[in-house]
Order: sequence, then C-alpha cells, then structure tokens
Amino acid sequence: MPKMKKKDHRLHRLVFEENGLPDGTEVAYYAGGQKLLEGFKRGSGIVCRCCNTEISPSQFEVHAGWASRKKPYAYIYTSNGVSLHELSISLSKGKKYSANDNDDLCVVCWDGGNLLLCDGCPRAFHKECASLSSIPRGDWYCQFCQNMFQREKFVAYNVNAFAAGRVEGVDPIEQITKRCIRIVKDIDAELSGCALCRGVDFSRSGFGPRTIILCDQCEKEYHIGCLRDHKMAFLKELPKGNWLCCNDCTRIHSTLENVLVRGDERLPESLLAVIKKKQEVKGLDPMNDIDVKWRLLSGKNASPETRPLLLEAISIFHECFDPIVDAASGRDLIRAMVYGKSVRGQEFGGMYCALLIVNSSVVSAGMLRIFGTEIAELPIVATSNSHHGKGYFQTLSSCIERLLAFMKVKNLVLPAAEEAQSIWTDKFGFSKIKPDQLANYRRNCNQFVTFQGTNMLHKTVPPCRIINTHP
Repeated sequence: MPKMKKKDHRLHRLVFEENGLPDGTEVAYYAGGQKLLEGFKRGSGIVCRCCNTEISPSQFEVHAGWASRKKPYAYIYTSNGVSLHELSISLSKGKKYSANDNDDLCVVCWDGGNLLLCDGCPRAFHKECASLSSIPRGDWYCQFCQNMFQREKFVAYNVNAFAAGRVEGVDPIEQITKRCIRIVKDIDAELSGCALCRGVDFSRSGFGPRTIILCDQCEKEYHIGCLRDHKMAFLKELPKGNWLCCNDCTRIHSTLENVLVRGDERLPESLLAVIKKKQEVKGLDPMNDIDVKWRLLSGKNASPETRPLLLEAISIFHECFDPIVDAASGRDLIRAMVYGKSVRGQEFGGMYCALLIVNSSVVSAGMLRIFGTEIAELPIVATSNSHHGKGYFQTLSSCIERLLAFMKVKNLVLPAAEEAQSIWTDKFGFSKIKPDQLANYRRNCNQFVTFQGTNMLHKTVPPCRIINTHP
C-alpha cells in the first residue's frame, strides 16, 4: 500500500467540535520542554494570552515564534500534557463516520466502486488497494490510522508532554473527558468584570448594588455594592464628572492635570545630554540655536491652542506607520487614540500625547496611558523621518519615565514589532513579557492596546532623583 503523506485536517477539527475539547480549557505551546505561550480554547479557536485575541492554532504557533514549524497540533498541549494531535486521534477512535462524511473515491487509485470505509478517518479504499484478501469484520482501521495510533503510544515519553503536566500512570484522555483539567470558569470574567468580585453581571437601569462604575484613571470596573462592602466608597448616586477609585488614582490624576496646565516645559541639562552628544558626533554647532521642550496633551480635552500640536503628532505617526485601522469600522485608530475617542468598545479616553518640541515644531511623539501605580502603556511612538538619529526620542522617553517615576508608577509596557524588538531591549532596557506575567497584567487591566504581529515588552520604571523639570 502506498505511503500517504496527506494531512488530515478533518482529524484535527474534531478537537473543536461538540464533545471535543471543552471551552475554556487552558492550553500552551511548548518547544524543547519550555512553555512559550499560553491561551485557552474558545469556540473554533484559541484565545492567545499575548494579544487577547481568538486565533487559529496555526496563528497561535506563529505568536509563539515558530511560524516555520507548521505543526501546531503537535506542539499545543493541555494542562495535563495532551497534545491537540493526540487528543484528535483519541476522539477519532470513537467517531463513526457516515457515508456522507467518507470519501467517495479510493485514496490509492482515485477510482470509485465498492469501497471499504475506515472507522478511524474519512478515507475509503478498494479491498485490493488496501492489500486485503477479504472484507474484515467489525471495526477496521486503515494503515494510515494504525501507524498514527502506533506513534502515539510513545507520546507519553515526550519532553513537552511532561513539561505540560503529563503524569505517568494517569490516563490524561480520561481526565479531559471527565473535565479533570484546568478550565477557565468564566472566560469573559478572566479579562473583564468587577475588579473586586470578578462578576460580569450589572444593572442596565437605575442605581443599585450591581450598577457598574469605572475609575477615570485606572479604568477598572466596580460594582457599587462591592465598593461599599470593601469600604472603598459609599455612593448614593453616580457622581458627576470624574470618579477615582483610590488615593493613588486621585494623586496620579491630579499630577497629570497639573502637567497639562503647565504647558511646554524646558528640559534640564541632564536630559539634554543625549541630544548634545548626537550634535557633537555629527560635527554640528552646540545647541545655542535649538530650543527643546516637552509637553503632555490630552486630545480628549483639546483646545484651539493644542489642536495644531496634536495634528503634528498625527502626521508623524502616519508618516512612520502603515495605516492602523479598525477592521470592522475602518476608523483610523491613530486619530482615535490621539483624540481620546471610543472605537467599538475600545475606549481611548485615558490616552495622553507626549511631545518633544524643537524650535516650536513637534519632532517626536508617543501615546501614554496610566492604569494606576502598577502599570502604564506606551502603545505607539514615532520620530519624524527628518529627525532620526538626533536623540530626540531617547530624550522624550526620559521625560516620560521621569513623570512616571514621580507618580510612583512601577511598570511600563508596549507592543513591539519583531524588527524593532532588539532596539527596545538593547537600547531602552525592555524585555519580553512572559505569558504568566502578561496574564497577571491583563487581570488588572484589560484595556491594553495590542497590534497583530507584535510582542508585548515591559520594563521597571527607573527611579528618578530629580523630579522638577523646570530649569
């Protein structure tokens, strides 16, 4: 019988069909006994922990950094050490294919007629093409399935299986069928809901214990009743204007408001050193004729004075990036972030635009959002093409980090394209976020901005001894 190399995609689809892998089952991608990426099964795909997006197993493999391997089902494991490939084989043994499911041509000679149907896959064979002298009684499995079953006998000795949680002497398939594995109890609650009780229920009308209120700084959701039970706030109605959930958020919000009011700020000599050094290397005159300032703006509260600066920032972002648009609505996400707009559930009202201004022109810009003292994000940054290599973004980055340090923010995160990742890690001190750390970040903040094809990086905000940015 000829050796068959055709991949049976129908086999792997069993994992996502009814009575397959339960929704919410935790999975991870492994290579060489190392866990590279976490997620959980939902519907016909996997929710990736690195981007909070439902994607296919093949895309999950790409996100894990193994796009060239092209064997996602063999390297994605459940929490008890079963690969999706092994699970699909087990599921196929109990599946009975109807005549409509099976092929209507012999897979060896590609002719029709009286065909013998495999009980393990949809393949069909002539008796002679399957090297059989007679029609077998009972269940019959083709050579392809028999070879596959034989290979799977050795899967328990796979280093990835053990790393994923395989226990010798325990039937892992039975654990899955009996739901004795780690399953996300409420998938939506994993990434949303009340910050205190994790409940996703809320009152749609009136004012009561299950009414939801959002902090205008950290953007966490709270039930009115949970705030009362935890003695955090005793609200009798939804407050007018901004509401802040704790002293830290109140302090951060007040600091940001003060920075907005101050307007342009000249930089101390310590922050101008990078620009001066770049000038010297290029053999340019000292900075006598260069006026460098930095400024923080809120696009949500733009004024006639700040709108031209925001437009300059948008122009720089568009100059440096391909269009970033919402797939469903076609809206420009860059403009939405700069102006603090909402796009299909993505709320950008808490975004601030940090600018480095040289001789009254914006040369470098970055979008900044602060989710309380634990974390801030810098989803997009850019320097005008005509000003690359002058140290402008390094200087702006230092201004941002000094501000975060003053507000006692601990961590800064950002999405980085593959080709730019080394710059962030080597030059700015960022590192790739491990899956468990990213999941922890997301439990505290589910509003991160992520872009397809990027990796999430983070760094600890360095302490700053000099806080006053006035000369």
